[in-house]
Amino acid sequence: MADDATAARAWFDSPAAESWREQENALLAEVSPGLTGYRCIQIGAPAIAPETCDRVGTLRLWRADVVPGPDVDVCIDGQNLPWASGSVDALILMHALELSAEPHALIRECVRVLSPRGQLVCLVFNPLSPWTQTQGLRRASNRFVPRAIPPRAARLADWLRLLDFETTECWRYGPTFPLFGRRWQGREDSRWLAPLAWCASGYAITARRRAMRRIPPSGRRLLARQRDRGLAPSPAAGLPSRP
Repeated sequence: MADDATAARAWFDSPAAESWREQENALLAEVSPGLTGYRCIQIGAPAIAPETCDRVGTLRLWRADVVPGPDVDVCIDGQNLPWASGSVDALILMHALELSAEPHALIRECVRVLSPRGQLVCLVFNPLSPWTQTQGLRRASNRFVPRAIPPRAARLADWLRLLDFETTECWRYGPTFPLFGRRWQGREDSRWLAPLAWCASGYAITARRRAMRRIPPSGRRLLARQRDRGLAPSPAAGLPSRP
């Protein structure tokens, strides 16, 4: 695992990943101000640019990775997170799912440590894209080899939905997507780009815990509940009701 993370860090620091770093830092510069709370933790590689770190809305920002380094605050095993349940306000997964032996287990750990208002940001390489499919044909110094096949965007959204998280935004991006490396945010008015989503080299998803809406009981249920408890009817009980 450490060897895979070391190779991944070397790839992200190479000139081959320069366009990726620029696009992802620009995307995080827009998303980071919306991450509120006290603790925000970035997991994976590469490290967020200093100017992007300054835009994070939380009070503190730490970085966790599998291999130690000068910019790593906490070392993890890539699957288990050493934080108490509900103690983290925001998590940023920078291609951490690709370096985890069990990506689904890592997502469950993220859900466990996030607070009731926790927010999750996932940046993932699209496993269906031509860029990912041709990585094995490139030179060893110019390719990114994941430890496990990451989930596609729809599958990751399903995982989060089953864990009571709702996806708020989804972006598609890549060095040549859709034109000259511009990213696309999935919206209703951009359906003409939907068929091209599968060829995007990477995607980013933001999610938060699903808010539980309390539905007030109807008038008849309220009156029945008052009669069962022996309470006096409310003043509105004698008013005529609408059909």
